[in-house]
Amino acid sequence: MDIGAISAQAQAQANSTKVEDGNSFGKDKFLQLLVAQMKNQDPINPMDGKEFASQLAEFNSVEQLIGVNDGLSSLQDSQEMMRTEMSNSMAASLTGKHVRALSNRITLEDGGDVNIQYELNNTAEEMDIIVKDASGSEVRRESFTGVGKGENSWTWDGKNNDGVSLPDGEYTVEVDASNGEKAVDYRMFTEGTANRVRFTGNGVMLSIDGVEVPIGDVETVGNSL
Repeated sequence: MDIGAISAQAQAQANSTKVEDGNSFGKDKFLQLLVAQMKNQDPINPMDGKEFASQLAEFNSVEQLIGVNDGLSSLQDSQEMMRTEMSNSMAASLTGKHVRALSNRITLEDGGDVNIQYELNNTAEEMDIIVKDASGSEVRRESFTGVGKGENSWTWDGKNNDGVSLPDGEYTVEVDASNGEKAVDYRMFTEGTANRVRFTGNGVMLSIDGVEVPIGDVETVGNSL
């Protein structure tokens, strides 16, 4: 049995405390293998002192690597906990603030107008803004030409393509922009007052005038209007 090969395997496992069969390969198992090698060595040609000392040094190196790996894992857990606490604290401080975040969702209330904000990464020769209801059906399409690069906005009057006022609720917005046959990329924004924070298993969610967005999608924060 080659203890050098065992050492190489143990060092490779230092970054992962589980081997393929799901059992932990730690310093205790490595030491057991070393003892087993000594017990089963050839009595006619026993291990000399230098070789034994070398193998003990290899074992000590493996033990140190495992200790470092355990320390790094503990540090990573601490950092993750700190990030979570900071995110929760920051989210709570956003309530009542004027917030702008990435989102293609809008809320129609009291039959009023809705300001739809978007950003193009290039000038668009032709562009359609498409509003869809909760079922994903198109209810309004507005066409534009020669729309400039950067931030733009369009005010939706809350009516469908036939001019009929639509019921209050949540809608989604899409942009179909192009230069000839080349599509133009875009981003959608929602903007308003942050009025609620919700902590979920998938992260912190911030409600902006009824539109819920992940905390990571917040782009700007200002004083309440």
